[in-house]
Amino acid sequence: MIDSPKWDPLSPKRIEDIVGNSDLWRELAATIRGNKSTNLVLIGPPGCGKSLFLRLALSGFLTLVIDCTANFGLRDVRDNIRHFARGGRDGANLRWIIFEHADSLTADTQAYLRRMLETTHNTTRICFECNDAGAITEPIISRCTLKYAYAPDDLEVRYELRRRFNFGLSDEIVDALCKLSMGNLRTAMLRALAVRHLNNYQILEDMKVLKSLKSKKGEIDLLSWALEAENTCRNNGIDLRMLLLFIWGRNPIVTQTLTEWSRLGGISCRAQFFSCVNSVGSSAEKSF
Repeated sequence: MIDSPKWDPLSPKRIEDIVGNSDLWRELAATIRGNKSTNLVLIGPPGCGKSLFLRLALSGFLTLVIDCTANFGLRDVRDNIRHFARGGRDGANLRWIIFEHADSLTADTQAYLRRMLETTHNTTRICFECNDAGAITEPIISRCTLKYAYAPDDLEVRYELRRRFNFGLSDEIVDALCKLSMGNLRTAMLRALAVRHLNNYQILEDMKVLKSLKSKKGEIDLLSWALEAENTCRNNGIDLRMLLLFIWGRNPIVTQTLTEWSRLGGISCRAQFFSCVNSVGSSAEKSF
């Protein structure tokens, strides 16, 4: 993988190296390593460092990681989870089960896990890592401690991009990566690695397309612009989420749309795009 130590040797090796949310990570790591942590619901936008933190903080602990996007019903792994959770401590250390993308879990699956939170408390801790706490049921929320992480700001993203590449990226590339990632450091790093090791400068072409769409936005009505923008992005292989971020940044309506973008059982991505454009446009008109 392109994000392996071979290609990214300066990736964080300690909790202190993670960019953003420093106080949260430091406090939470001390609690985990002291075996004083409760069950957790760890909430934050994509690319803010949640998975990286858990990997570093739980180094040396017996850990089971489940990707819930592939196992939203946990049908094939329930026996493994149950057997792991019922095992004893590893010396003084608790066992940990990490449910990545836990907002994909169905209500029935969460009801199954609720009982496990109670019956395995002496030996095992469970962490639900998610982007949206609204998808986690109240019985789970009431039995866990909620911790919120936030997206790194632009200054932190720029610093990390420069540090990880020994200041070898041009200002133009760093600016483009920062604008298009909008705080998603994982996306910014993967694109930067593609530039550095694969000589893939597609991000600069994407920036030209997005700038041209932005310049046209005020020239025609919003619906016509959205239809043209969707067609242009599709023809150029640009994710519509990138367009929303580039045009409106961290607007609350855009943030909520991106949170619900890939939720199972939701409306189509195309419908969400047009709904978001309409909602942001309407809110802008009301503000005048």
